[in-house]
Amino acid sequence: MKWMAGASPEQAMGAADASSAPVWTRRVLVASGVLAVLRLLYSAQVELAPQEAYYWQYARHLDWSYFDHPPMCAWLIGLSVKLVGVSELGVRIPSVVSMTLLTWLLYSLGKRLYSPAVGALAALAANATVLFGLGAVVMTPDVPLVLCWTAALRVLCELVLPDGKGAGRGGFRWYVLGALCGFAMLSKYTAALLPPQILLTALLSPRGRASLRSPHPYLALLVALAVFSPVFIWNAQHDWASFAFQTRGRMRTVHGLQPHLVGRYLGLQAVAVGPLLYLSLLLSAILLVKPALRGDSRARLLCIASLPGLLIFSGVSPLHWVKMNWVAPAYIGVFVATAARWHEGWRVQGRKLYASLALGTGALLVLGMYLMPLWPAIPFKEKDNLVSGWSQLARHVQVQRERVGTPGAPPPLVVGWGYKTASELAFYLPDHPETQSDPALGGSGLAYDFWWDSIGPHSDALVVADDRQPLRDASTRLAAHCDEVRPLPPVTVTRGERPVTTYRLWHCQGWRREGRERGATAPGRSG
Repeated sequence: MKWMAGASPEQAMGAADASSAPVWTRRVLVASGVLAVLRLLYSAQVELAPQEAYYWQYARHLDWSYFDHPPMCAWLIGLSVKLVGVSELGVRIPSVVSMTLLTWLLYSLGKRLYSPAVGALAALAANATVLFGLGAVVMTPDVPLVLCWTAALRVLCELVLPDGKGAGRGGFRWYVLGALCGFAMLSKYTAALLPPQILLTALLSPRGRASLRSPHPYLALLVALAVFSPVFIWNAQHDWASFAFQTRGRMRTVHGLQPHLVGRYLGLQAVAVGPLLYLSLLLSAILLVKPALRGDSRARLLCIASLPGLLIFSGVSPLHWVKMNWVAPAYIGVFVATAARWHEGWRVQGRKLYASLALGTGALLVLGMYLMPLWPAIPFKEKDNLVSGWSQLARHVQVQRERVGTPGAPPPLVVGWGYKTASELAFYLPDHPETQSDPALGGSGLAYDFWWDSIGPHSDALVVADDRQPLRDASTRLAAHCDEVRPLPPVTVTRGERPVTTYRLWHCQGWRREGRERGATAPGRSG
């Protein structure tokens, strides 16, 4: 196929595409700017997802790293809320900015490898997916991870492609690449795949092999480790708890082959990027292999950037629940490959129709997900709705806090069963109190295990549990940690008139915290 042939990018794009580069650049700049403004406006209107509230809790407890994730997400949120205040917009500004930069980087990557039109199509494809389009307004560790991953691929182009620019600046680019790898690993542990992929790409490239005979790649590795060092520092201070959780802790949740998980994995990925686009991405990953093995430098770079991640997570899927967002970095390379394949066959009616349908259905999925919290008429499985009802819950909990509180005494400690409820209540209660989670009742609460120092003296606790994650042994567990337990009125939160879930509340008088589990030895789940 011509889109994978060994011609240089300039030859591949042709004179017409080369002359149209400024036009495509303006289009991408305008489109990404308009999307950024719309996303900022939207971000201020929708309540935080539980993971966002949890990472905001990270930012309140700034540290070198955290139990279940590296610190980059927390640092960005901390900086943002410092600048604009504690609000949904404050938490999400980094995600909007990052997706805007990612759009530009995808355009630049596709343009560098093939043509401006391919770059624009790759950027459009990413924005027309739930994974990236919705990810632009949901702040998670995947946001800086994918941004740094894509930037690293763009820098790698100049180091390994035959027509790489600025040969005399190779050393500097290696150090930039090392820093980007470090920042990616500071974002999420998935980035550990990136350095081996870069090394393999370099080993298979004549220019890359020449670079490996210089000290620059090895010094770049030291740069990456230096940037990543805060994670080592935190782990050394906490008995290597995060590394243990990500290894032994994850392995403990593997219970043999579970074929039904494969169907769940494939279904989630089809939703994440759209069913038609997902098929095209998988086909592109397969089609990359042959030209990569034949020595095509562009196909090889994209293949190594995507195929390992796709294979690893597909291989893990029968053994462990693979979340929708885990695969995100692996899609970057195949976005570009798919855009190149579509662009080559754009005049073929069937391929043009398929591409248009793939992008259109993906965009409609994104639009539906955007509108769901704002427009109750849109059908949605409410038990999976995690962005509605938190303000309603907080108002009810605040009424109960005031009712059971004792004048002159510290207010009752708010305990959310599950880190999601605890984090949302910390954000939406009017005084942003320090809340606690499962550790207050003898369980494991991920990072909440490490946040006891900020909890002041409390004689009482107000316990809140979501029916979607019920406190199953409530009477026994509460009796073990309370002198007296009184049920409080429950509350059912809604999206419009549709019930989302019900929360149960208890007033725990004479609360005690002893007997809790901690860290990687206890079960827990985080994205």
